[in-house]
Amino acid sequence: MLVVLSGPGGAGKGTIADALVAADAHLSLSRSWTTRSPRVDDAPDAYVFVDRGEFERHLEAGGFLEWNEFLGELYGTPVPEGEGDLLLEIDVSGGRQVAERFPDAMLVFVEAPDEGELRRRLVDRGDPPDRVEDRIVEARRERAAAAVLGYTTVVNDDLEQAVAEIAGLLASRRA
Repeated sequence: MLVVLSGPGGAGKGTIADALVAADAHLSLSRSWTTRSPRVDDAPDAYVFVDRGEFERHLEAGGFLEWNEFLGELYGTPVPEGEGDLLLEIDVSGGRQVAERFPDAMLVFVEAPDEGELRRRLVDRGDPPDRVEDRIVEARRERAAAAVLGYTTVVNDDLEQAVAEIAGLLASRRA
């Protein structure tokens, strides 16, 4: 099964994804490729960081399940290898691509409690002020697109509760 976890930057997708994978031996996390530079808070294995040329060569070779350009940088999910359930931490545009190819994929949109909290989280993780505002605008667009695509929304105002809610959705889907 493919599980798509989307939501605005700062909503807590990465933290939730890590917790879900740590608690579920049948779930693995796909490691996306990106052309953006690593942030201070990025774990060393958060992404495969590549230059635009390498990304485009991989894309031309059919190496991505989905890909997108976001705020001038390229992001892509490599074609899955192996067995088991795969968690994709990707934006709504990527989720749309996955849903078109795999209509039975589970789509979950992680939301911060409100825009003020989202803004605080983005600032706290070190995003520059102009990028924070770009991400707030993009969050509004993604929220609307997720609703149209039928994503299930989970508000991350309590991390343990959000993880439990998504784990419950996953268990229900498997049953």
